[in-house]
Amino acid sequence: MARGFQGAMLRGFGARDHSATVLETIGIAPHFVRIRMESPTLFQDAAAEPAAWLRFWFPDPEGSSTEFQRAYTISEADVPAGRFAVDVLLHDAAGPASLWARSVEPGAMIAVMSLMGGSRFDTPDEQPAGYLLIGDSASIPGINGIIGSVPDDVPIEVYLEEHDDNDRLIPLAEHPRLRVHWTVRRDEKSLAASIENRDWSDWYAWATPEATTLKHVRTRLRDDFGFPKSEIHAQAYWSAGRAMGTRRGDEPAAIDTVALAEDRVTGRPESVVMQQELTVDPAARGSWRAQAAGRLLGPLRSALIASGVLQAVITLVQLAPFLLLVELARLLASSAESSRLKEIGFAAVALLGIGTVLGAALTLWLHVVDARFASDLRSRLLSKLARLPLGWFTARGSGSIKQLVADDTLALHYLVTHAIPDAVAAVVAPLAVLVHLFAVDWRVALVLFAPVLAYLVLTSSMTIQSGPRIPQSQKWAERMSGEAGAYLEGQPVIRVFGGAAASSFRRRLDEYVGFLIDWQRPLAGKKTLMDLVTRPSTFLWLIAGTGTLLVVAGQMNPVDLLPFLLLGTTFGARLLNIAYGVGGIRAGLLAARRLQITLDEPELSAPDKPAAEVSDASATVVFDRVNFGYRPGVPVIEDVSLTLRPGTVTALVGPSGSGKSTLAALLARFYDVQQGAITVDGQDIRSLTADALYTRVGFVLQETQLVHGTVAENIALAVPDATPAQIEAAAREAQIHHRITRLPDGYNTMLGAASGLSGGERQRLTIARAILADTSVLILDEATAFADPESEYLVQQALNRLTRDRTVLVIAHRLHTIAGADQIVVLDHGRIAESGTHDELLAAEGRYRRLWDSGRREPVTVTTAQEGAR
Repeated sequence: MARGFQGAMLRGFGARDHSATVLETIGIAPHFVRIRMESPTLFQDAAAEPAAWLRFWFPDPEGSSTEFQRAYTISEADVPAGRFAVDVLLHDAAGPASLWARSVEPGAMIAVMSLMGGSRFDTPDEQPAGYLLIGDSASIPGINGIIGSVPDDVPIEVYLEEHDDNDRLIPLAEHPRLRVHWTVRRDEKSLAASIENRDWSDWYAWATPEATTLKHVRTRLRDDFGFPKSEIHAQAYWSAGRAMGTRRGDEPAAIDTVALAEDRVTGRPESVVMQQELTVDPAARGSWRAQAAGRLLGPLRSALIASGVLQAVITLVQLAPFLLLVELARLLASSAESSRLKEIGFAAVALLGIGTVLGAALTLWLHVVDARFASDLRSRLLSKLARLPLGWFTARGSGSIKQLVADDTLALHYLVTHAIPDAVAAVVAPLAVLVHLFAVDWRVALVLFAPVLAYLVLTSSMTIQSGPRIPQSQKWAERMSGEAGAYLEGQPVIRVFGGAAASSFRRRLDEYVGFLIDWQRPLAGKKTLMDLVTRPSTFLWLIAGTGTLLVVAGQMNPVDLLPFLLLGTTFGARLLNIAYGVGGIRAGLLAARRLQITLDEPELSAPDKPAAEVSDASATVVFDRVNFGYRPGVPVIEDVSLTLRPGTVTALVGPSGSGKSTLAALLARFYDVQQGAITVDGQDIRSLTADALYTRVGFVLQETQLVHGTVAENIALAVPDATPAQIEAAAREAQIHHRITRLPDGYNTMLGAASGLSGGERQRLTIARAILADTSVLILDEATAFADPESEYLVQQALNRLTRDRTVLVIAHRLHTIAGADQIVVLDHGRIAESGTHDELLAAEGRYRRLWDSGRREPVTVTTAQEGAR
């Protein structure tokens, strides 16, 4: 470990040395080498994440005991084996790291540590519109790590500054939507000027070029394009003409917190080129989801600012009685006149009452403001949810919708009514107390800074140590929530068969507990120390000890200790309130962001003039050159033209991800097509109201949904005014009537998510619902997938009745179920590969034949989840 002050600081932040052994070196480019190493203990501290980097201690080329610290990005990692690699850019003139990398042989040892803090790349839960990665040859290992973690449908723009003719020989990771732009360095503004003038809304920028270049890049991103600070990761990986890094050994050296790059770099001579002034069209400034909270809370900005100012004043008024009580105690100790004591006592009581009334008035006013704002917000939110496409809901679980409607509005209530006043009071109160105590005696007041400083250092240390673990803990929590739900739902099977299902959950739970232990155990001592330094007893001992020494020495009046004993002992608790207040503000802003993002979601287009009703019960469905994608530039459905004729069954088949479910969802208008049109009986479905559309188009999905209500209400969901006779007739045709009569209350039995019905019975209940709705167009997502053989027969009988004389579109997962379809359409990568009847497609020896033969080789296939089309 590094010696002296630097070593103490690094140890305080949780760093420790590991020993790495060089395995081999590989030349990637003439000036770029990959060094593979092995360390059995490194990954106990380090996390192999995109753009993660390590600190190395390189020996002095001149042979002294001094070691030079440099940082390099992990380019390869095999965590179980403890093996990793870093890429080193070789420079002329070479510094310690370059010289070591040029000459190192397998078997050589080097000290390495991991202490990244906030400079890592965290994969966001919600992908941005794209990634803008900016740097140079030294940044390429980190950029490659990020590229490898980005999904294929997210665009990436890379801007690289060329410092050497060989820079372009350094390989970049592959990605289907990657565009790379190289810019020759003429001066420090060249890279910034090369960034395309366009709308970068909702993009995330990762900028890691040379230090002076970074300043201009950051300014252009912020001022010209409007990037918010939270959407820019800006960190200089090196400085031209400067030996980067720190050293340990013979002499002390200043710690450079951005020592991420190689050795001393000699920049290319600047060309005498006139740099044109950057001109940016105002329309190029974008908008970001990260700014959504500000837009939502914009109408409350004045009220929130006023509440903070008023709370600061109220806090001072509420502190005043305590200061007067301290003064009263001092006067009592000095035997002051009773009239003077009465004046101060009455003043303290009056101020106490005034502070209480003002605090209550502020709280009442904020609740009135919040009530009006929340009423308008809930109205807008519910209205918005009613206009959002159904696909928006199917892409989210009920938990996220519940969080949005209930939890986020509650968090916003706390933000408006309590969080800001609490945070302001938590800051103003200790500052006011500290100013007063300094006025009484600066020496004792100064001693109070010792635990405050310890608290700040410990907080920073734990934040840096926990950095990589925090996003991991969130992912673990989500994973374990799903695992626990599956484990509880599968109890009947697990108890009967036990074995793998139960042991798998226990193993995963043990891994989660192990993760928490590995995370929290190194922090236990610091948490204990933090608790000790903020306790009132700690401040009491410091005040008593320091005050006693000063009183004994005759340098302090004993009465002057009273303010410290009454006010100073609560100083630590007041510090903790700051964290609580800031946490409430952060939670409220995140809730506001989610709410505003929902309010900004695109809606289904509403017809200006609804189409006229058509009395014909049958309908022809036409897909006319339909195109659709979930993300811009990534088509899921491409140029699909298809006709579904009345009284026929059309089956969609294809491999997973071919677009079957998406095409069917477009007919149900879960989403709007982006190009082309879908018509039902000649009318574009976008010209129909939702009620008009769903009286013509019905669907029965694999994953049945029962609402909380009676059996009759579930069947009559689409026809609320249906008579009991009509409901019973639909149930009989769906082969579910006899099962309903065996329920405790028959058709009046309450159902819900846990209805007690089998998968086939639930499916027949939804078929009864579709029969009663009597739509002319029907979408089926292989409704027999969850049924046992007996139920499958009954479901098939119900489907035969349901599909009679209707236009039917079937999403087929098992080909034998649709062999008798009138038309089979084979999709591949969103396009129609072939179409025809079963016999015609088999004879064609094409894609369908291969799918059919593959299915016959695996006759026992059970589909357990609705296919995702993406």
